[in-house]
Amino acid sequence: MTDILTLASNLRALPDAALEELLTERRVASAVRAQDFFDLAELLLDPSSIRGVLRRLDRLTLSVLAAATTTPLPAQAIADRLTALGATDVKSDEVEERAAFAADRALLSRVDGGYAAIEAVAAVLATWSTSGVPIAVQLVTTPAPALPPAPTEASHALTDLSAAEHAFQTTSASGELLLELLSNPARELGKGGPALPERKRLAAIMQVHGHTIDAYLDLTVRAGLVNHVPGLWLTAPAGEEWLTLTARERWRILAAAWLNALPSQVRAVLSGRTRSTWGTALHDYAQWLYPAGGDWIRGQVSRVTDQATMLGITSGPSPEMQVPSTAGRILLETDAAAAATAMASHFPAHVRNVYLQHDLTVIAPGPLQPELDRRLRTVADLEGRAQAFSYRLSAESVNRALSAGESAPGILQFLSSLSLTGIPQPVDQLISQAASRFGAIRVGAIPDDHPDAVSRDARTYVRSDDSSMLGQLDVDQSVASLGLRRTGTNRMLSRFDLEVVFWAISDARYPVAAETASGELISLRRRHVAPPMDAPPPLPDHGILISRLREVEGDTSGGTDVAWIARQLDAAIRAKQTVTITVEVPRSGPMDFVLEPTGVSGGRLRGRDKKADIERTLPLSSIIALK
Repeated sequence: MTDILTLASNLRALPDAALEELLTERRVASAVRAQDFFDLAELLLDPSSIRGVLRRLDRLTLSVLAAATTTPLPAQAIADRLTALGATDVKSDEVEERAAFAADRALLSRVDGGYAAIEAVAAVLATWSTSGVPIAVQLVTTPAPALPPAPTEASHALTDLSAAEHAFQTTSASGELLLELLSNPARELGKGGPALPERKRLAAIMQVHGHTIDAYLDLTVRAGLVNHVPGLWLTAPAGEEWLTLTARERWRILAAAWLNALPSQVRAVLSGRTRSTWGTALHDYAQWLYPAGGDWIRGQVSRVTDQATMLGITSGPSPEMQVPSTAGRILLETDAAAAATAMASHFPAHVRNVYLQHDLTVIAPGPLQPELDRRLRTVADLEGRAQAFSYRLSAESVNRALSAGESAPGILQFLSSLSLTGIPQPVDQLISQAASRFGAIRVGAIPDDHPDAVSRDARTYVRSDDSSMLGQLDVDQSVASLGLRRTGTNRMLSRFDLEVVFWAISDARYPVAAETASGELISLRRRHVAPPMDAPPPLPDHGILISRLREVEGDTSGGTDVAWIARQLDAAIRAKQTVTITVEVPRSGPMDFVLEPTGVSGGRLRGRDKKADIERTLPLSSIIALK
């Protein structure tokens, strides 16, 4: 019986749930055009498909595949073969686990209580001897790279301080990312990743290098803080809540997301190496553990370790000398909550007061309490994060706060409650002047049935009692994209929505306010929140494929399964494979014939009898079994 015949029969016998799991693990596309189980078996036995799954298998599983034979063997016998090849400390229960794992992925056959090699898989393994990947004896005898020595206690103390610095920087930069996406979502390139202007904008705001933006987005998306919708990245509802948390809790959520997202293969690489050097040594071990992994396992480990460095899970003088910090070790060995407590002990303490200065800067000697920081940012712009946090007040930032519903007395009261130096006269003057000018330009929505909406295709009006301000808008190139049209001394129209017009004029630093049709001011705040994602993206659904296979099976089944037997014989003919055919002979009972089938037509099988060396013709309706 050929591999295809055996595998097709095994696939046919699987329950739908097990078949779905197999197709998902083997990464079979849900839209694949397999018309029956023989087509599916042929697809799974394609060398490229086999190579794709072998690269994700660890050394012991590959060893089990290499030690299996075409004669079915129980797990203990395979373990004995591995021992004979030179393996040490081989346990039959581990071999059983790996063999079952391989059989579930159509890489071994379950036969008569044992496991048999699949020739197509063995053929791929055999090619490795010419491509530099160890096989058979090398798989079981090549020792793992030596474990690097653990760092000294003195060096570990320095590691913790450096790790905390990276962790706090990453937590702060992630906060800046969420705040920016909340007001200005990032656009995606057609080929994926943020567009270059977006990357530069985010890097400047976050105060990080542009090439790290992808890593930050990956980390925050995995933590559920940012949602990626087609064409955009936006802050998620959970991200808004995250912004209200302390640095400890923020780090805990990011670290837990990193841990939960570890691929099983990388988790196996990290197992037992929480107290030794990572870097090059970790990559060497990963390559040993996954001999066929190549670029795939290198890429997986690099992504995980790069983010580990960002989060302070590891730290060191160079990428080749990264070691887990105390918090990193606790995270990998215990849980994120305990790790966050250890990490936060090295974070700067949150403060509740600032220094207001005559040059309109606001200096916080440390990170402000989250709720105070959020409100201060409505009034002032963050300029720098280092030992101290620096904010700057400006006419534009105060106007933004007034647009969001703040008042001049409220702003002054808030700043007074924070300031250790009172309210300097320039600050008081700035806020008073901004409040007096606020609303000099008004923006409002035009109802759909208004004549301007009907005849002039206008959706928003802009008005001002100071016609010179509208004159400035009329010639200002920074708002030219709004297509503002003057319709009178004190009125302009635009075809864009109110918020688009309002924020464009606000960004151009005009004292603009939004209003209702009756002239009442409206509070506007930039806030673009992604729709919540209640569940992770579903796994590939092969329901249509499985239904089609079952439908074909139903059409070919019944009675003696003549159509199924014919399909099996057709596969044997194409493979020029000798098969044992059991035929029900009248008055004599079942009889076995060893044939090399040559053709099927008219309900009959033609083939050469290998024992009698003669041509035989047998009715398909009499065939009761093939093997």
